Amino acid sequence: MGLSSVWGSISSLVQNIYHLSLIIHRKVTTSILENKYLWRFLLVSILSCFWGNLTIAQKIKGMSISGPKTPSFKVTMFEAIKTSGSNWVALIPEATIDRTTLLLKSDADNDWWSETVAANIEGIRLAKAAGFKVFLKPHVVLSERLDKKRSYRAVQVANKKRLKDKTGKATWRGDLAPKNETDWQTFEASYEAYILRLAEIAEELNVELFSVGTELKQSAWRRPAFWQQLIRKVRAIYSGQLVYAANWDEYQKITFWKELDYIGVDTYFPVNRMATPNIKKTVKNWRPIQRQMRKFSKQHNRQVLLTEFGYRSVSHAGKRPWTHDKGYAVINNQAQHNLYEAFFQTFWGKKWIAGGFAWKWFVLPKPTRNSTFSMQQKPAMEVLQAWYALND
Repeated sequence: MGLSSVWGSISSLVQNIYHLSLIIHRKVTTSILENKYLWRFLLVSILSCFWGNLTIAQKIKGMSISGPKTPSFKVTMFEAIKTSGSNWVALIPEATIDRTTLLLKSDADNDWWSETVAANIEGIRLAKAAGFKVFLKPHVVLSERLDKKRSYRAVQVANKKRLKDKTGKATWRGDLAPKNETDWQTFEASYEAYILRLAEIAEELNVELFSVGTELKQSAWRRPAFWQQLIRKVRAIYSGQLVYAANWDEYQKITFWKELDYIGVDTYFPVNRMATPNIKKTVKNWRPIQRQMRKFSKQHNRQVLLTEFGYRSVSHAGKRPWTHDKGYAVINNQAQHNLYEAFFQTFWGKKWIAGGFAWKWFVLPKPTRNSTFSMQQKPAMEVLQAWYALND
C-alpha cells in the first residue's frame, strides 16, 4: 500500500467516524456503550477502508421516484435527489390490468403521466444526465373492482355487457389468480409483451438493473415455468442485471432465483406495533427475519437486494408497513425516524445485502406535514443521509 493509498484510507476512516458521530449525535440509544451495532458498524467501516471496500462501499444506495401527473420532468428534479446521498434511482412504469379481460391497458388509458412508458424513457435519460444509475422496476395494478359501489348507470352498463371479474376478485396484484388456464395465458401474453418492450428500452438506454416483475405473488408461486421462460426472453435482449421484486411474505417460495442476479425483497415486514417504535426493540424484532434472509441468501448464492424499504410518518407505522394512506393517520415523524434507524442497523453492514431502494421521493414537493412514505423534510432523511454517506 503506497503513501497516497494510506492517506486515502485514513481520510476515508475519518469521514466514516464523522458520519458515525452524526448517528450517535441523534441519540440512537440512551447509552452508546450499549449499542453494539454501532461499534460493530465502526469496525466494518475501518476494515473496509483498508481491505477492499467489501461491504458498504459497493452498496446500491437507491431512491424510488414518484413522478408528476402531467409532463414536467426536469433534470433539476433528479439532481435534487443527490441531497439524500443516493447513487441509484428506481423509475416505476405502471400498467393497469383490466379485470374483465386480463389485458394490460395502454398508456393512453393511464391518467398519471409519469407511469407511462414515454415518461420513463424521459426519466431514464434525465436520471443518467444527473449522474445516477437506473433501476427500471415495472409495476402492474388492478382496475377498479366491479362490485365496488358505482352509479346506477354504470351498473346498468355492466349488467348489459355481462362483465365478469377474471382476477379471482383480487384486491391487490399479488392476489391475481385467474380461474382457468385460458385466462392465465391471456394475462401472461399481455404481461410478457409489456415487459419485453420495457426490456428493449432498458437495453437501448443502458439501464443498469431491470425487474421482470413486482409482487405478483400468486403468479410467481403457481406459474414458475412462465417466469423462467420470460427471464430467458429478457436475457436475450437485455444485457444488464435482472431481479424480481418479491413481496416480503413471498420470497422464500420463489423457485426461479437462480435465473436472476439478485434476490429482490420489498421489505415491508411488520416489526413493531408501538405508536412510536423503540429502536432497540425494533432491531431485536428484526433479528429472526434477518437471520432467515441471510440463510436464504447463502442457500441460493445470491445477494439480497432490498428493492423497496420505507415507512410512513404516522403512528404505528411498523405494524402494517405496506399500507399507504389508509388508517393510522396521526402524523408521527419520530416513528418513521426510529423505524429507518432500526432498519439500517439491521441490514446495512451486511456483505450479503446488495443495497436497497428507499420508498420514496416525490419530485413535486409535498406539504411539510404529511403522512406519506416520503422522508423529505423529515427527521428520517437525516438517518438515510448518514447511513448512505458511510464509506461513500
